[in-house]
Amino acid sequence: MRIRWLLSIAAAFAGVISAPRMAAAQETGGTGPTHDQSRLVFTVSGGFVGGKALWSSSPQAIQFTDPTDTFALKRRIRSTLAVGFGGAYFPGENVGFTVEGFLVGLGFEDSCRQVFSSGSGEVASVCTSIQGNEKAATSVILSGGTILRMNSRKLISPYARANLGVVFSDQSSIRMIGNFPSDSGLVDLVVYSDDKNSRVEPSLALGVGFTAAVAKGYQLRWEVRDNIVGVQSVTGTIPIAGFVPPHELVFKHLFSMTIGFDVVLERRRGRRY
Repeated sequence: MRIRWLLSIAAAFAGVISAPRMAAAQETGGTGPTHDQSRLVFTVSGGFVGGKALWSSSPQAIQFTDPTDTFALKRRIRSTLAVGFGGAYFPGENVGFTVEGFLVGLGFEDSCRQVFSSGSGEVASVCTSIQGNEKAATSVILSGGTILRMNSRKLISPYARANLGVVFSDQSSIRMIGNFPSDSGLVDLVVYSDDKNSRVEPSLALGVGFTAAVAKGYQLRWEVRDNIVGVQSVTGTIPIAGFVPPHELVFKHLFSMTIGFDVVLERRRGRRY
C-alpha cells in the first residue's frame, strides 16, 4: 500500500511539472520554438511623390515704371522621386513601432503672367524668367509611429501605418526672384523676399500596403502613403515687390507610392536576434 501511495504522489508531482512544458510546446507548435516572440525589420525603399499646387497671388505690383506693371504669380510643389530608410519593432504578431527618414524633395515650379503691362521690356523679361522656373530641394521627413499588420506569418501580409514627425526643408517656399538683362549681365529682381533659408515644420503620414516574403528573413514591400506636410504659403500681395509677403503655415497632401526591401530579424525562445 505504501509503495502504491508513493507512486501515486510521484506521478501527480511529475504531471504538475510537465504541464507548463506541454503548454509551452503547444504554444510554439509542439516540437520547436516557432512562436513569434518579437521582430526587428529594417527597410530601404524608393518610389515617387506627387506634386501639389502651393500658392498663387494676383495682382502683384512690380515697381519699374508709372503706371505700375502687375503679375499673376503661382507656385506648385514638384513631383519627384522618394527614398526612405526605416526600422520597425514588433513585440507581437500585429502591432509594431516604427521610425523612418523619408526624402520628399519639396522642390518648386513657378509660373508668371502679366496682368497689366506698361510695355517695359525689362518687366516682361522678369516675368519670362519666372515662368517655368524650377527649384530643386532635398527636404526630408523624420518621423515615428505605429504600424498594424495582419497575417504576419503568411506569404502576403497587409498593413497600415500612422507616423508623426517633422520635415526639414532647405528651400524657401516664399522667396521668388526673377531677372532681366542689362549691359553688365543678368540683374536679379526680388519679387518676394524671405528672411529664412530653411524651416522645420510638422508632418503626418498615413499609409497602407503589404509585404511579401521572398526568402527566409527577406521581404518585398509595397506602400501607398498620404504625406501631410507643413509648408509656408503666400496668402496675399504686397504694395511693391522686394519685401516679405503675408504668409501662413498650410498642410499639403503629397501622395507617394514606394517599393521597398526588408531585412527581418526574429528573436525566438532561447535565442537572440
